[in-house]
Amino acid sequence: MALIPVPLAGQTLAASRPDINGNFSTIDTAFAIDHIDYNLPGQGQHNKISFPIQNPVPAPQAGIVQLYSQTSAITGQPELVFTHQLGSTAPVAARIVEFTSAGWANPGWTRLPSGILLKWHAGINFASMNTVAINLNTDVPGSPNFTTLFSVFNSSTSNTKYNTVVSIKSIVGTTVTFQHNGLVDAPAGYTIAYLAIGI
Repeated sequence: MALIPVPLAGQTLAASRPDINGNFSTIDTAFAIDHIDYNLPGQGQHNKISFPIQNPVPAPQAGIVQLYSQTSAITGQPELVFTHQLGSTAPVAARIVEFTSAGWANPGWTRLPSGILLKWHAGINFASMNTVAINLNTDVPGSPNFTTLFSVFNSSTSNTKYNTVVSIKSIVGTTVTFQHNGLVDAPAGYTIAYLAIGI
């Protein structure tokens, strides 16, 4: 329901009163969407925030940051997007960030509102091998730029005594190579996992 322009020129209070009351009712109904009602404790505060899908999506603006919903090209579902101001000094990949979509599996990934991208991969078999090369871009949409990578070493399922160290040998482009530096080959069941950080 739209608001009615009242009072009109020459209208008496008696004539405009129903329309004024109707306007207050319309405003009250509209205000109650995502807000605590005027007549309840906490009035004026949000009880939730709803983000209808924006199509077309808003363009970045100078001096303004934006939070909105769009249909994701990654998940096909509505996802939240954070947009930095027009002219932001953030890296290009971090200026418009869809941050509620993720790859929930293993390997998986998630993106933070800052634009930082986290990727994990567990259960990488390293038994009886000297090196293992992993493409970090695999299973991550777009063309991320990973800048830091951490190795996490899982325990072996074998009782064989060994002294093994796995390190990051190199990161070339999007490929990281892990290297086994142990005195003996890692036993069967020895796996590693990593956490990569990028944008």
